[in-house]
Amino acid sequence: MNDTIYNMSSYFSILQGNRWTYFNKSDRGEKEVSYKIEGSEIFHGVEVPKKVQVDNEEEYFCTLVDPVYGVRDYKHHLGMAPNYLIYTPPTLVIPAKMRAGDIHYNTCHLFRHNSDGSMQDEGEFYDITVFDGVENVTVPAGKFDDCLKVTLTRDDVFSEIVINVVLTEWLAKGIGIVKSDARVNIYSPQGGEPFIMNSSDLLISAVIGGKKVGK
Repeated sequence: MNDTIYNMSSYFSILQGNRWTYFNKSDRGEKEVSYKIEGSEIFHGVEVPKKVQVDNEEEYFCTLVDPVYGVRDYKHHLGMAPNYLIYTPPTLVIPAKMRAGDIHYNTCHLFRHNSDGSMQDEGEFYDITVFDGVENVTVPAGKFDDCLKVTLTRDDVFSEIVINVVLTEWLAKGIGIVKSDARVNIYSPQGGEPFIMNSSDLLISAVIGGKKVGK
């Protein structure tokens, strides 16, 4: 087992203007999808950048990357609803320091709001983050050595619906996510047919701090 302690925050970049384009393959087909860091929102006096899906700007996360605390989600604005989730307190999904094999557990309260800001309901958020190891990854943007492989199991739990996401990400230092695999399972505790979606993303190109990566 690799005993190296990794600074996880150095594998994310949230500078304004950063942009990533991926080849996305899912149960629904194939397409290109892009994300950008554009704008910010204020939470209790803290300015938090927005990572926005370019073709659906109602879909975005407010995520803060801090070298001391790690990666924390403050808000998820759901483009398909549209409504949004506020993590209370902000949820620490990836600690600042981890070794390969480390497991991080986290929970917080969730407030779900309608698009006009009114309260819809509330629930609980549960997350398990596993640092699987270090791998070399080849994607359309090129070869990236020593990527951190991290698997997150996230559950948004409300009285009438549960959203389970199992997300594996490969992170390149200073760039961010170069590859990911996801499985989404949305179901009701009362029963019924679940909605299940599998997808993967491969980095085609990125602009990080004004410098182009890949094609």
